[in-house]
Amino acid sequence: MGLEMVAARVLAPYLGNSIYVWGSVISVVMVALSVGYALGGQLADRFGAARSLPPVIAAAGLVTAAGPLISEAILPYAAELGPRIGSLAATMAIYFVPALLLAMVSPLGVRLAASEGMAHLGRSTGNLYAVSTGGSIVGTLATSFWLIPLLSLEPLVVWTGIALIGLSLLALTLKPEATPDGAKPRSTRLARAVVPGTIALCIAGMALAGGVLWRFAPDPVANELGETVLFRADTQYHRITVTEDDDARHLRFDRSHQSAVSLEDPYVSRIRYPDYMHLTLALNPNAKRVLVLGLGGGAITKRFWRDYPGVTIDSVEIDPVVVDVARKYFWLPEDERSRVFVEDARRYVQTTHETYDIVIVDAYHSDSLPFHLTTQEFLREVKTVMAPDGVLAYNVISAPEGDSSQLFRSMYRTAETVWGEVRVFPIGLGEDGNTLAKRNIIVLATDMPIDNARLGQTIVSRVDDRVTIDGFPEMIRDLYTTVVPVADVPLLTDANAPVDTLIDVQ
Repeated sequence: MGLEMVAARVLAPYLGNSIYVWGSVISVVMVALSVGYALGGQLADRFGAARSLPPVIAAAGLVTAAGPLISEAILPYAAELGPRIGSLAATMAIYFVPALLLAMVSPLGVRLAASEGMAHLGRSTGNLYAVSTGGSIVGTLATSFWLIPLLSLEPLVVWTGIALIGLSLLALTLKPEATPDGAKPRSTRLARAVVPGTIALCIAGMALAGGVLWRFAPDPVANELGETVLFRADTQYHRITVTEDDDARHLRFDRSHQSAVSLEDPYVSRIRYPDYMHLTLALNPNAKRVLVLGLGGGAITKRFWRDYPGVTIDSVEIDPVVVDVARKYFWLPEDERSRVFVEDARRYVQTTHETYDIVIVDAYHSDSLPFHLTTQEFLREVKTVMAPDGVLAYNVISAPEGDSSQLFRSMYRTAETVWGEVRVFPIGLGEDGNTLAKRNIIVLATDMPIDNARLGQTIVSRVDDRVTIDGFPEMIRDLYTTVVPVADVPLLTDANAPVDTLIDVQ
């Protein structure tokens, strides 16, 4: 189970963290378990459990330790196959054999239990499965709660392989069990090779494990883009990487580009969409309190903090490491006007007693969305913490029209059921006019009446010269005034929010 938890995180940088990844991991592991149980039972009857266990566990340790190398070779190609086929192919290539070998241990254990006599077989087998299930629980909790952040993914996988190699050596001390009729299991040339074969597998496994640790344990000096790596860590939520090039500092969650700020002026975002969040002031120029759900590198939070001295910004971020990174590497301010809460965004909205003039949802990635932050119920909860003239803004990566527009249109439909006015700004649409291309789309929602002409005048005037964002007046060119068709897309609710299937990742 620990390996299963790690598997989904290993796939995430290339294939996202969607339901397809988890479905692939669980399905492949279940298939491997089924095959492994059958093969383990045949092996136990033919050679005996005591002779079979050591090489099986040693082989499992070897292929587990090789996992990071296989992942490195396979995942870039699997990503090209898309989230469904790619997830299945990658999981099969990396984890099918280790899971199969580990599954073979259970019937071998039952065979050992049978050696105590048929009179106690039920009790022995029950105890075996109780211990096995208990170990799975401990492995799941330890891996997800502590080991991934403590060791990082590649070292964790390798040390799991090393632990299995150690167990295989311990299994060599088992005495060959008698069959139920009192006869020894049939001895063959293969059976006599158990000890040297196991030792050979252990030596090969340890050599491979050492090589993999040497290759992956140190943080890389540069990434595939040539950027210098300043920080890298695996947390319960992401692989966080901070990099720097000649012009900007970058933050990535897995492969999702979260933030990029200018080294010359760290309040200037090199990613365009945070600047468009200042459009909220065109709808509510007198805003005093802002809530930002999702921190990242703090590009939205710190620019509001610097540019509007009378505004207080509360930010909510689920990952405490992200908060530390934003403060250490991205110059996030800390004072009474900029508070950060480490909590799930929806839980914060449900429990806060604050009222906000602007709420910005910045928690959606290009390849995965936390579905509970997209639903009608969530938006209604957000509305309860907003002032009557409050404005909601969120960024979604989609196309305004065509086959790649389902996610945007579904989220638009959901927002329309909660607010009376919804406006859409597909970034760059005013320049290229391509409504079929995927892009960042900023959605604004409010109950205050909106006149498009007056909105345009306010934006062109920079909200009476309050907004200093470069290119702010030109943002009105991106206003999308076409009627958005929503009849063929789902209304997102807590009971039905298929956001993973709506994302077009091609």
